[in-house]
Amino acid sequence: MSTKLAAVGAAELVPQNASRKSFVFQNEDTADTIYVKKERPGNLSVSATDHDYKLFPGASIALNYLNDGEEAIQERWTFIASANTPRIAVTETEIFKR
Repeated sequence: MSTKLAAVGAAELVPQNASRKSFVFQNEDTADTIYVKKERPGNLSVSATDHDYKLFPGASIALNYLNDGEEAIQERWTFIASANTPRIAVTETEIFKR
């Protein structure tokens, strides 16, 4: 598991990865919301009005290859904070062991 700080400017949460099998994103903050979005390569368009998931404080989203599809899991995901610099936890699994 890794953690990242969100900001009020869009940033890459996880890069595109053809080996990714599942992931969990969890907002570790107690006050601020984090917005996440599946992106096309080279495009950062996540915002508070254009996002796929809105993670309230303490909320999480889990997606996996079998239930949610290859594209959703393996594409690039970006994120942005509603305010301040909340921390988001990221856990990923891959098809191959390293």
